[in-house]
Amino acid sequence: MSESPVAEAVVRERRRISFVWIVPIVAALIGAFLSYRAISERGPQVTITFESASGLEAGKTLIKFKDVEIGKVESIQLAEDLSQVVVKARLVKDSQRFLKEETRFWVERARVSAGQVSGLGTLLSGAFIGIDPVTEGRDARKFVGLETPPVFTSEDPGTLFSLRTDSLDSIDVGTPVYFRWIEVGQVTHQELDESGNHVNVQIFVREPHDARVRSNTRFWNSSGFDATLSPEGFQIDTVSLTSLLIGGVSFETPRGTSAGDPEPDQVFTLFPNKSATEKPVIRIRRPFLLFFDQSVAGLVRGAPVEFRGVQIGEVVDLRLAIDPETGLPRIPVRIALEPERLNLGISTPEEFRAGWDLMVSRGLRAQLKTNNVLTGQLAVSFEFFPDAEPAKIDWGAPTPEVPTISGGIDRLMAGLSAFTEKLNTIPLEQIGKDLEETVSSLNAVLAGVETATPALVGTLENAEQTLGSANALIASESPFNRDLQRTLRELADAARSLRLLAEELEQQPESLLRGKETDR
Repeated sequence: MSESPVAEAVVRERRRISFVWIVPIVAALIGAFLSYRAISERGPQVTITFESASGLEAGKTLIKFKDVEIGKVESIQLAEDLSQVVVKARLVKDSQRFLKEETRFWVERARVSAGQVSGLGTLLSGAFIGIDPVTEGRDARKFVGLETPPVFTSEDPGTLFSLRTDSLDSIDVGTPVYFRWIEVGQVTHQELDESGNHVNVQIFVREPHDARVRSNTRFWNSSGFDATLSPEGFQIDTVSLTSLLIGGVSFETPRGTSAGDPEPDQVFTLFPNKSATEKPVIRIRRPFLLFFDQSVAGLVRGAPVEFRGVQIGEVVDLRLAIDPETGLPRIPVRIALEPERLNLGISTPEEFRAGWDLMVSRGLRAQLKTNNVLTGQLAVSFEFFPDAEPAKIDWGAPTPEVPTISGGIDRLMAGLSAFTEKLNTIPLEQIGKDLEETVSSLNAVLAGVETATPALVGTLENAEQTLGSANALIASESPFNRDLQRTLRELADAARSLRLLAEELEQQPESLLRGKETDR
């Protein structure tokens, strides 16, 4: 059998795409579109650090602004030094326009502070991150979260003011600020300054009340109550029950004064109470040194220095010292005088020295006096003593020394001592003997009077009879009295006739020659 020839295969290329590849291609295109759409609509990612992640949960905790969801927490991690937690969150598209350096984040949860309750809604819905967006400034993606919600947001109209105080007392963040007993703001921040001598406080006053703060406005701590004992009686001043419990800051502008707007960097003094705001603001203090040989029990730091009842300074320090020359104890008392309280028209240090030298030369001296009888508190008082020994102020000393004089009690005791010495020099024994002799003489005189009593009684009876006769003579119904009254009437008639004659002669003096005219 012969073999049949093998047919050759013919290879032809297919130019048509198989339907099998259409599905993956379409899927790839859809996936790319979705990826592009997701990336294009994806918002910016921010990193926020908090002290703790209490209430936060990755993938669930939301970021809200005015209760509108604008982001979600993606991850929560510990910082490398374990001191903080790092929260990464994704915000919605177009949110990068309000992610500036001044933008603030905080965790909104239930809180009770400064008499306020906030975030109660988070007890059911859970904690969320709040945001205070800012549209101006440089862009930022990393933020330090606040541990407490801010007192005000960028949308709240108002002004921030800086205060400084020596003691913070019960003032805290969130403490209310009052104007005429109306709450107009809150305390936003507090910190100890770098020197450690003062506390810096920042407050926020809402509009339109922030316009009431002027350059001379006085701020004071209205926490608790301010009790004052004055000649008008016992007064208690408190703003409200809230300030009594949690504290408060009040302010007021003195009436009758005009002042401009405060400077941008002006720092106001926060006074401890309202009565302290009524004291003048002292800018100049002159140190002086006083030496007392007497006891200063009852004299403390801050005690007033007065001149005829007007406070002109205060005691700064006092301690015990030994005089190296005599070896006797002396008590140096350092005081600070405030020339502005004297109102002497002194403007330069030279005028101040000349004025004090003149007053000291005229007898100005410092002495201790009792300022409070109940507590025994002392004060330093300046008075003029013209008979005081001459003295001068040593202006070349580190602290000028003003001459002193013993206080009123010491002077009184010295006077009593001198009186006692004079009393001892009086011869009381001889005076007693002379007095005894005088009494004996007086007894003898009285005995003589007693002997002459019968004669004296007779004389008195005769005098009584004489007075009786005189009374009978001048009685209203007596004949003598009637004759006397008649005589007086006749004398009055005669005087009247003489007066008429004188008037007629004055009018017709020729009647003395022609006589009285008769009717024809």
